[in-house]
Amino acid sequence: MRPRLHWLVFAAVAGCAKTPAPPQPRPVPSAERTDTLELPPSPLLEPTPLPPPRLYAPVRLAFTGDINLGTTTLEDGVPPDSGRGLLDPARPSLSGDLVVGNFEGVLADTGTSTKCLIQKPPPPRRKKSKPRPPEPPATRRNCYAFRTPIGLAPRLVEAGFTHLNLANNHSNDLGAPGRESTERTLDSLGLRLYGPLGRIVVDTIRRGDSLTTVGLIGFTTYPFAYDLLDIERSQAVVDSVRPLVDLLIVTFHGGAEGVHAQHTGEVAESLGMEPRGDLRRWARAVIDAGADAVIGHGPHVLRGMEFYRGRLIAYSLGNFLTYRGFNLEGPLGITGVLRLEFAVDRTLRRARLVPMVQLPRRGPAPDPDGAAIQLVRTLSREDFGTTAAQISPSGEITPPPGASGDN
Repeated sequence: MRPRLHWLVFAAVAGCAKTPAPPQPRPVPSAERTDTLELPPSPLLEPTPLPPPRLYAPVRLAFTGDINLGTTTLEDGVPPDSGRGLLDPARPSLSGDLVVGNFEGVLADTGTSTKCLIQKPPPPRRKKSKPRPPEPPATRRNCYAFRTPIGLAPRLVEAGFTHLNLANNHSNDLGAPGRESTERTLDSLGLRLYGPLGRIVVDTIRRGDSLTTVGLIGFTTYPFAYDLLDIERSQAVVDSVRPLVDLLIVTFHGGAEGVHAQHTGEVAESLGMEPRGDLRRWARAVIDAGADAVIGHGPHVLRGMEFYRGRLIAYSLGNFLTYRGFNLEGPLGITGVLRLEFAVDRTLRRARLVPMVQLPRRGPAPDPDGAAIQLVRTLSREDFGTTAAQISPSGEITPPPGASGDN
């Protein structure tokens, strides 16, 4: 009996031991699964194709100096036949995507200017004295106010102008009503104007699939326009427009006037007691702020040209068409058209001064003697030295040797 009991005890103890776990099923490789849900590819997970690179259009520009078609404020101040034919000789050179001139005067058929009047205090009244007849108003010497008949304005369109600057001293000859009449007239003719506060041009030049946006800002020294006397504010204006355009051209009307004002000094200039700007410092400052070229007028004579940081500065284009009230003797009658071409990379590809001459009571005409080229070449070399623009006998304008975009 005991051996059998021992065997039973052993079997009971063995039965209490842990039973081995059953083998786990082997996972099926994902490649062998047949119950996977197939989802279509999500467009959010696919790479977005990049847009094609933008193509820029080349741009051709033409600039002139001062324009005054005629005035009713001077005897015989209006040309015959409403000025037809005055600009015909210059017409071949007035071509481009933008053709820009400086319009000096007011387009209006009515209105009287008080610009040149000397304001006198009224005489003291005496008791029991007879009233005196009013004295004719006294006027300042060498002061001119221009009122151009509206009927002459179409000559500008016929000549090829597309844009006109109104930031100058004669735009205000009839005050705010005169400025409004000028703007209204030019707008009605489809001419783009700029210069008054709030009037900045942004145009788009298209050629096929390529395009370039061009901006124009005009400065002068008067409160109705952008003020070049405030250099820091001028830079702020240019800097604010720079991101909006591909190509930014800045023009100005300033500096001393007359035959003795051909040189561009390194100091602030004036006209009598009127400040007219530190033009060298101002022009370079607006290029630092983003201008691609700076074009000037105001002295009524041509001035020199220089390159700063690879950008052209033309300090004055002189008189262009000034029918009456402007002295045209000697260098005052030498003029031209400045033509600029910008490449697709928005760098200046070509610049040329087309020489012209203006005789009294006549419009500008091509000058076979090229007096403008010789004059601007001399003034550039004398005034600017190593930064002076190089001008060939044919009028081609190039940077000085060794110039770079950082000079």
